[in-house]
Amino acid sequence: MIAVIADDLSGAAELAGAALRHGLTAEVQLTFSPNFDAEVVCLTTESRSLPAGDAARRVAEVTRAVMATRPAWIFKKCDSVLRGPVLAEARAAAHAAGMSRIVVLAANPSRHRIVRDGIYFVDGVPLADTGFARDPEHPRRSSRVADLLDGDLTGVAIPDAATTSDPFGQAGDLDEATLPVGGIDFFAALLAVRCARRPEHVEHVESAGPVLVVCGSAAAWVQRQGQAATAGIPVFALPFEPDAVDRALHATGRALVGIGNGEAVAGQRPAQLLGRLVATLGKIIRGGAAGCILLEGGATAAAVVSAAGWMRLGVVAAPAPGVTALRPLGAEGPLLYVKPGSYDWPAALWPG
Repeated sequence: MIAVIADDLSGAAELAGAALRHGLTAEVQLTFSPNFDAEVVCLTTESRSLPAGDAARRVAEVTRAVMATRPAWIFKKCDSVLRGPVLAEARAAAHAAGMSRIVVLAANPSRHRIVRDGIYFVDGVPLADTGFARDPEHPRRSSRVADLLDGDLTGVAIPDAATTSDPFGQAGDLDEATLPVGGIDFFAALLAVRCARRPEHVEHVESAGPVLVVCGSAAAWVQRQGQAATAGIPVFALPFEPDAVDRALHATGRALVGIGNGEAVAGQRPAQLLGRLVATLGKIIRGGAAGCILLEGGATAAAVVSAAGWMRLGVVAAPAPGVTALRPLGAEGPLLYVKPGSYDWPAALWPG
């Protein structure tokens, strides 16, 4: 078994999708269960928004449980622009796994996110000059990777990754005493180096029933709302009635629901708003009106999945980079598509 420990659900799902594309079976877990059949198990600790000490303790606990199952190797997934207590989590995981060194390679050159001479660039623009500088929770106000990690870097390597071949070079040089920490490109390179490549079996699955799109991101809401209006898809922002969403799903086959940006949400904390959204969605999910749910962003996805009681999710498709299709294991449930908030939905799933 290969184990991935991610700081949010969308990251865990993203790497599980990469495993599937490599020809490996994969599952995503919200709470670690040693009773798995998959070749790759991707866990989420939901720790990105925690204080560094709390995040480190949670990651250490999960890592110790994972190591007790004697995995072939482990990978610590972090955000591609190093949001959250990345260094604290990496050190906690390395210590729990008995590793003395860490390599952090978060950049994804395949998606034009690179590190050159220690400076992070997105589409050729220094990170601090992009929209990530205005992230409401983790603003990226420096483009230097060392600044973004913000801590003692003893025993930590932060190599450049300016071309798509760079992650493969790092993967090939990694030894058993070093914990790999990073994003999708580094993980995919490790799979290529360490696992015999198998025929791809990315299954394209059809959704059985109406499609419900859930947007918990204030930053993405205006764009999603505009896309829905152009396509004639009903839109519901807090507060909304579950019965109205049910009727729209049955009538049109699609609906967009989200926190929104109106007066009803002004002055409330993001966690409060997400709780209200999930509570309202509960009746819709339990009623089975949606055959397919598109979940945008790790926090939103984790809140919805946890509220439904789905602790293990099997990976059934990886239709596009960053987008993974999942089904609850051991329980009835809809098809779930999960993606990070900074990626777009594929046109086949959502009108762009």
